Amino acid sequence: MDFLEEPRKLSRERLKEIAWEVGTMYPIPATYDYIALFMIHPRRGHVHWHIRKECVEAMTSKQDEPIQNASLIVRVYDVTDIIFDGFNAHMFFDLGISGLSGNYYFGLNQPARNYVAEIGFRRKDGHFHCLARSNTVFFDRDRPSGNYRTDGLFVGSLLTRVFPVENIFDAPIYERINRELAGVEHKEALSIAVVFLGINPETGIDSPLGSFVKEFSEKFGSFGLNAHLFISPVDEANNRVHKSLIKRVQTFSKIVCGQIIAAHEKKPFHVIHCHDWYSSAVGITARKKLNLPMVLSVHSTEQERTQGYTLNRLSSSICRREKSGIEGADLVIVPHSSTRQQVINLYGAPPEKVVVIPDVLAKEPLCDSTDPFQMKRLFGLNQDAPMVLFAGEISHAAGADLLVDALPTVCRNHRTAQFVFAGNGPLKGELETRAWHAGIGQRCRFLGDVSRETFKTLLMASDFVVIPARTWQDENLAQAAISCGRPVLTTRQAGVNCVVHGVNGLITFDNPGSIVWGIQELLFNPLKGSMLSVVAKKKANETPSLESIVAQHYMYYELILKGIRGIKDA
Repeated sequence: MDFLEEPRKLSRERLKEIAWEVGTMYPIPATYDYIALFMIHPRRGHVHWHIRKECVEAMTSKQDEPIQNASLIVRVYDVTDIIFDGFNAHMFFDLGISGLSGNYYFGLNQPARNYVAEIGFRRKDGHFHCLARSNTVFFDRDRPSGNYRTDGLFVGSLLTRVFPVENIFDAPIYERINRELAGVEHKEALSIAVVFLGINPETGIDSPLGSFVKEFSEKFGSFGLNAHLFISPVDEANNRVHKSLIKRVQTFSKIVCGQIIAAHEKKPFHVIHCHDWYSSAVGITARKKLNLPMVLSVHSTEQERTQGYTLNRLSSSICRREKSGIEGADLVIVPHSSTRQQVINLYGAPPEKVVVIPDVLAKEPLCDSTDPFQMKRLFGLNQDAPMVLFAGEISHAAGADLLVDALPTVCRNHRTAQFVFAGNGPLKGELETRAWHAGIGQRCRFLGDVSRETFKTLLMASDFVVIPARTWQDENLAQAAISCGRPVLTTRQAGVNCVVHGVNGLITFDNPGSIVWGIQELLFNPLKGSMLSVVAKKKANETPSLESIVAQHYMYYELILKGIRGIKDA
């Protein structure tokens, strides 16, 4: 048997043959008696066992009473904090089984305990004869995992596709790939010719769209694909100002088309993928000469770029080229459903030929990765002490006075906490004076109105945000804090619905005593674990990952090739 066969060449029948051969050559030893206990999760366990007939016969011969009518069971003991001697367990329960070899899944009502399992016979009088005992296993507390990584491993059916993934929340996409590409196999990795002809600085390789296409092409390596990116020739790109737009496109297309044909002769491509109208002429020509399928990504239509204004001569020419590219492509990919409708309605593309896959363009993050210690130093704060942020109008309705009334008690109980008030309002001067009279002025900062950049810095430097309002408040501040992993302390009266008590913040009442309790609870940071989970999930879900975008393209490449092979076979 050849164990070095490539996984892609293994059929289902061949895998069964290999499994049978391995089992025959290396059988599981069954020469001893055992029972093993495992934790599946805190409230579910698993046991498996094997008892030889000789063991049962030996036990039977030693018993004064016959055990023919006894029941074979697995007994699970709670042995937390004791040295178990077989009789001193806190409690036990029995699992009815039917064979000397087997396994059993069972539920538990009490996690965070140590358990031991035994297998044996229980007589009618309740006496239990043990045949084998398991190891002691601790069933962990029923709580969220402390692992907030979002990466994982995708394993397709029959192990034909195995690759790492960065975002496990993209699982539905990979499950669809697994379904759609069932039975699709290749002797070699797919090779894609990616064409992106930047005709001006706004659409060049250094533009946001160009950067996306470049990263998009590089990412294909994660899926075992080879992508070759073809861009505007350097010499021609440097002279672009001396030619009209359409002539530049024609010149670039002729040069790049020759490059693709030459590269194809050395190592054949399977698919040509062009981006936007100015790259489509390359794909149409190469498609005809090389007899390859063509995919066209229309990131925006000329109608969208001109915002519906009357088309001039240049725009009309671009529209004709756009239509020609769409008609010549085997598949058209657009980033939005609105773009899809335009491609279908304006250019007459068949709906089944146009699919939506979002673009992932770089966005400015609300929360950057600046060191919070450095941020606190910028405001003259103790970098090792926790910081609490109030942001908004310093008024009676916003509850700023309730917060200041609560601070003397908080500061007596917590000697290092410091408080920042960002914003202006009718009570600013009065509350600042009250803070100094209460002896806590050195631990408070009243900054007045701040810029957006300063607010972002304060938010990242804070440990949590307080919204102690007496009346309804907008949720923008709370949402910004939660998205940056900062818990929010608010009141029931504020009506901030995005705050879930005990998950991403605490909800109190609009009085100083209740606010004192909430601040002191959060100063001990009881929500750190759950906030890390919230941020991980939000970050994973708020925008499509580049990896998921590439995965969807990979799926459509395979489906196009599958359709072409089907036509050839027919």
